[in-house]
Amino acid sequence: MKIAFVTARPPYPPDSGGRIRTFQLLREVCGVHEVTLITASEKRADELALAALETVIPRLNVRAVRIAPETPLGRLGRAVRNPVDSLPYTWARYRHPRFIAHVQDALREGRYDVIHCDHVQVAHAFAGLATAPRVLNAHNVESQLIRRIAAEARPWWRRMAIGWQASKVLEAERRAYRLFDRCLAVSTVDAAEIERLVPGTAVSIVPNGVDLSRFTPCVGQGTPHLMAFTGAMDWLPNVDGVRFFVREILPRIRQHDAEAQLSVVGSNPSDSLMRELAGATVRFTGTVEDVRPYLAQARLVVVPLRAGGGTRLKILEAWALGKPVVSTTIGAEGLPAEDGKNIALADSPEAFAQRAVQLLNDAGAAEQLGAAGRRVVEELFGWDRVARDLLQAYEMTRHARRDAGLGAPVQSPETEDRGAQASRQPRMGP
Repeated sequence: MKIAFVTARPPYPPDSGGRIRTFQLLREVCGVHEVTLITASEKRADELALAALETVIPRLNVRAVRIAPETPLGRLGRAVRNPVDSLPYTWARYRHPRFIAHVQDALREGRYDVIHCDHVQVAHAFAGLATAPRVLNAHNVESQLIRRIAAEARPWWRRMAIGWQASKVLEAERRAYRLFDRCLAVSTVDAAEIERLVPGTAVSIVPNGVDLSRFTPCVGQGTPHLMAFTGAMDWLPNVDGVRFFVREILPRIRQHDAEAQLSVVGSNPSDSLMRELAGATVRFTGTVEDVRPYLAQARLVVVPLRAGGGTRLKILEAWALGKPVVSTTIGAEGLPAEDGKNIALADSPEAFAQRAVQLLNDAGAAEQLGAAGRRVVEELFGWDRVARDLLQAYEMTRHARRDAGLGAPVQSPETEDRGAQASRQPRMGP
């Protein structure tokens, strides 16, 4: 098959949950089919990333357009226009006219069998466009994610502003799903939510995964008293989770284990966050090339998320390394997490601290929990297995379009009109 793979920006380096998923799926599909990546670059780092990506995946064809980076004035204009904009504030960033024209021209010129749109934020580029069968990769259900962020936001005015954006995301998400033959969800939980939002939507489950050849069980139990959290530190759910842990959970742990420490392993922590939280018991690594050594050093991996969507690659990676994990219920949502068998689940600060202390002090229980997690990923979450689900979804999409005798996705006139209106909204940047 010839497959077009549309991304907002280069899916490399694989240093965040979203980029890891996109990169791994892209690499697996390139091993079987002819794939063209259609994307954009904003800065020199993006161009270097694309060059590196072509080296890592030599079979990949790349069609990228260079667009001007958004300026502070452009961000301000995006904010000012947003009350009358059909797109949410963050989505409007991906409506640069050169990027939209590039995507549409590439799709019109290529004779593709399947088109894979990897980001819901750029789905508006497909409105009114007749193409080959197309799927939308839902890394998470965005509206649900932002509702959860709003619920934890403080002060009240920030909670209201984020809640307002959540309502805009909900409407934009519904329009986006209708533009595609099929949606790809990472879990049964997300699949059910997508079907609830847009009844009748065809949904296939293509879970997140882990590279089992790179993430292998650690030798030894790690440094006593040391816990680790991994994740991009410019993503609000991660920032909230770390702040929640350091402020409300870690002090309770240290009442029982005075030497307990936390290593926060993730890119782009803000200076203000580090000033607020970093100290003798909390260390921020910033961007690292490889999270494995940091996880290997830890005795315990913590996932204290209070908001989130999709499924957490941080848990899959910890499981693959054989590390015990303590998580909130939301943190482990969508995964086959069984409390006390392959993970420890707790939502209140008191309960979370209690489970962490137990595992820090009981090496046998920690080892059993980690070994059970490793068995889960070996059975269900290797990327080769995940890729089979993706390729099956492609085939189902092609066959459904052929059997229906359709030349383009079925859209209601209202959906097409809204999509066309969205594409005519004021653009960002030059």
